[in-house]
Amino acid sequence: MHNQETISRVPRAISAGVLLAVVLAVTLLVKLPYLLAFERGVQAYLYGYPLVTTEMTKRVMTAPALSTTSVVRRRLGSAPLNQFGHSREFPDPTSIDVVAPNADTLYSLAWLDLKDEAMVLSMPDMHGRWVLVEVMDAWTNSFASLGTRLYGGNPRNYLITGPHWTGRVPDGVIQIKAPTNTVAIVGRTYTRNAADFAAVHALQGQYRLTPLSTFLNQSPVGPRPASATSSVDIATPVVTQVARLDADQFFSLLAKSMADNPPDAADGPMLRMLQRLGVEPGNAFAWDRLDAATRHGLEDAVWFVRGLFEARSPGTQGPTDTNGLQRTLFKWANDAIDKAMLSIENGWLVPLNVGRYGTHYALRAVVSLVGYGANVAQDAVYPVTVVDSGGDLLRGGDRYVLHFRRDQIPPASAFWSLTLYDERGFFVDNPINRYAIGDRDHLHFNQDGSLDLWIQHEQPVGEKANNWLPAPSGSFKLILRLYDPKPMVLNKQWVPPAVQKIR
Repeated sequence: MHNQETISRVPRAISAGVLLAVVLAVTLLVKLPYLLAFERGVQAYLYGYPLVTTEMTKRVMTAPALSTTSVVRRRLGSAPLNQFGHSREFPDPTSIDVVAPNADTLYSLAWLDLKDEAMVLSMPDMHGRWVLVEVMDAWTNSFASLGTRLYGGNPRNYLITGPHWTGRVPDGVIQIKAPTNTVAIVGRTYTRNAADFAAVHALQGQYRLTPLSTFLNQSPVGPRPASATSSVDIATPVVTQVARLDADQFFSLLAKSMADNPPDAADGPMLRMLQRLGVEPGNAFAWDRLDAATRHGLEDAVWFVRGLFEARSPGTQGPTDTNGLQRTLFKWANDAIDKAMLSIENGWLVPLNVGRYGTHYALRAVVSLVGYGANVAQDAVYPVTVVDSGGDLLRGGDRYVLHFRRDQIPPASAFWSLTLYDERGFFVDNPINRYAIGDRDHLHFNQDGSLDLWIQHEQPVGEKANNWLPAPSGSFKLILRLYDPKPMVLNKQWVPPAVQKIR
């Protein structure tokens, strides 16, 4: 009897299992368009984020300053397209054109439009002064380094050509082939302090950009490209402006920007996925033609990445409508991304694989968020930390020391510095206007040759004040910059010491 009851239950159990499977299958089929759009949308947003950020940054940095604006800002170097704009002073807390600017060099920035004509970059005799001229494509890949490390400091002419350029390179000119028509030139000229500004200004005045036709004394080729208009918002950080784009706006701008800035050949699988979403280079993105489930999936994908970015860089994305549990999950996701993509030593993320990204789209997007325009490691290495040796977040309510043993002083062939930023990646006001400290400063070394850098809100007394990096009252992050790092940095034989909390 017992066995018969057991056997009689089997058909009912099978029926219930089949019914549940059918319900799940129907639910999945109903949800499938949404789920596919969400998954593809997350990948597409991360893939396109650097290109969209480049377009927005170009608009801001080629826009004229508004004399009527109530915002007084120190810009890094704004100028029309195909012209240099030079910073005349170090950045300060009002400098929000890009995240994590340095306070070590004076910038010389230019945005090139190579669609109609190649440009000649002329650099003068640097008289022994270090300079780094990074040439970056629209996808934020640093595809050329024209500074001291590779070319020395003699006068040189470089011909920067677009992806479809055909022509003859003038004698004595070095061709630099750009993979995109939009190119950013980021010049960084070594500057010791404010007393050194005049000497650097004299050199900056000799940095030249000349259309090839003008260089050859020929007629101009095509119309001169138009720069951004005065209607561009130059008061809001670019990273926040990008975050404000909804799914329709973001993917529309991505499709438009890809027309002049062709993706890499290795991006074929990603482009096929984008095509399924209606995102194709040069074609208008037809948001209204997408079905409701796909639109909903893309909207949630944008929300998801913005939540991920906000957890990584608080205050950059604006309201994200996330609750506590979601923010915790986003933090875990960011930690997993860091462990998978970057080396973590003593609490420092040590990025040795940035500047050129290949198909590492998530890494490229994260670097665009927190350090737009990063160099390749051979030019500069930027370890970054937001925690102390115990894993606790850095906060101005505590006091910290960064102790370098004598044999642990940052090994840089050019120079090094430690810079402090708020959570968004911008400088913070402080009473002595010091945003970075390094080997250019009058540091006090210990008797054994070791070095202590004091990081705290209140000014320390005595000789410690020489080595003081002022901290805000709230959370902050630190970036240690090593320019022309020595081989021991690149092969991981040297790593920064942990930041110690003073108890």
